[in-house]
Amino acid sequence: MGIVIRQSAKSVVLTYIGIAIGVINTLWLFPYVLTQAQIGLVRTLINVATLLATFACLSAGNIPNRYFPYFKDYQKRHHGFLFFLLVIGVIGSAIFIVLFLNFRFLFVDAFVKNSPMLINYFYQLLPFTIIMVFITIFESYNVIQQNPVAPIFTREVLTRFFLSASLIMFLFFKYDYKWFINILISFYGMVLLILIIYTYYKKYLYVKPNFETFRSPLLKSMLVYAGFVLMGNASGVVINNIDSLMLSAYAGLTSTGIYTIAFFIATFIEIPKRSMSQVLIPLVADANKENDIKQLDVLYKKSAITQLIIGGIIFLVIWINIGNIFFLIPHGNLYVEGKWVVFFIGLGKIFDMATGVNQEIIGSSKYYKFDLSLFPFYGLIAIAANMLFIPKLGMTGAAIATASSLFLINTIRSTILMLTLKIQPFSINTLKVLAFAGLAFLINYFLPHIQKHFVIDIAVRSIIIGGIFILLILIFKVSEDVNSVTNKLFLRFFPNTRLKF
Repeated sequence: MGIVIRQSAKSVVLTYIGIAIGVINTLWLFPYVLTQAQIGLVRTLINVATLLATFACLSAGNIPNRYFPYFKDYQKRHHGFLFFLLVIGVIGSAIFIVLFLNFRFLFVDAFVKNSPMLINYFYQLLPFTIIMVFITIFESYNVIQQNPVAPIFTREVLTRFFLSASLIMFLFFKYDYKWFINILISFYGMVLLILIIYTYYKKYLYVKPNFETFRSPLLKSMLVYAGFVLMGNASGVVINNIDSLMLSAYAGLTSTGIYTIAFFIATFIEIPKRSMSQVLIPLVADANKENDIKQLDVLYKKSAITQLIIGGIIFLVIWINIGNIFFLIPHGNLYVEGKWVVFFIGLGKIFDMATGVNQEIIGSSKYYKFDLSLFPFYGLIAIAANMLFIPKLGMTGAAIATASSLFLINTIRSTILMLTLKIQPFSINTLKVLAFAGLAFLINYFLPHIQKHFVIDIAVRSIIIGGIFILLILIFKVSEDVNSVTNKLFLRFFPNTRLKF
């Protein structure tokens, strides 16, 4: 247990270091160093490579999570399990190369009209995608060896640090933009090399040809599982990346660059959800295992109201300060039109949080296959929504499409749980939180702006409006957990206080 606690603590620290670097990259270095179109090109290349790598990987990054325990044996070099994963990666990469080169015209047709600059980087996607394939495999292999810290470090910190380095080098040495892209892809290659060296250092880089895994009676089961997961993974990546890809195709790289900055601002809303979900997953899994519907209902409702409160205050603070936030960004006047992207993405994230741990409950229940089988449908929803809204509304349309997809997906999942387990995430407290947020937002209109002192204005406005919202939540006891944590903090810092919510 001590090892788990230490690794969890390191993982949290590394994740937040990565977030801090991401803030510097996206909200300062990107707009300071690159044009909107150049930002859009970087984001589109990364998204395309991520999407293609998901297919080319052939689920080799997921197979270890389910099947490695059957092959784990250090004395026998895990029966050639890593060699098996690498062979799948090589086969997937070879298939990808053949298809990618033969269907180049589809890529050209999609982007030539509105994002012609992207066509010049078509061949860079080949090494970039293959690098991503093997990064995925080595990350998964190290995690299953109970060494998750290194993959988290490379994914959350090192890739973002290398992006910072690429931007700074481009700023000072002023070489051609094409070299910037080549250097950035090379840095991803260095991430892969570091993972390989780390695996060798930990003494489980077993790459000598060994066909025991191929002869295993589990082979058929693994391949069926891989195909099933590939369908879900591909749909998930489509859902997460299709907005910016289709925006590049329909509206151009400049719009994608602005969208990238605005979308990043909105993602701050969901950061607490990731941590809460990780904490709740084992509790949800245990309740599902014991078929404890009452406990699932409690966890469902508590997670929903707590996430709505936390997400609500973050969204409130961001939106009342949206003009000041864009003023903080270099060349912010060029990006301020993305404020409605922040608004609609924010609404989508809020609804996602308000529906609690619905995905986690379904994923650990006997209905998980039903949810996974719906992933292609979710992907089609996302594509259709973007095709509908982007041509009419541009980047704001992409945001509306993403928010609509989140709304529909979470509505479907909540409906599944309501029909199967007879549980749902909402209560009268949900309406209270929304009412308090609306009241706090209304009060914001009566606060005077502190002209020419936008940092002070952000601080004052956030403290007053955020304070009103939190005070209403505490006074009306909307969430037992929030009140309990608040009272404990008061007692810790003010042991003699009589104040209790």
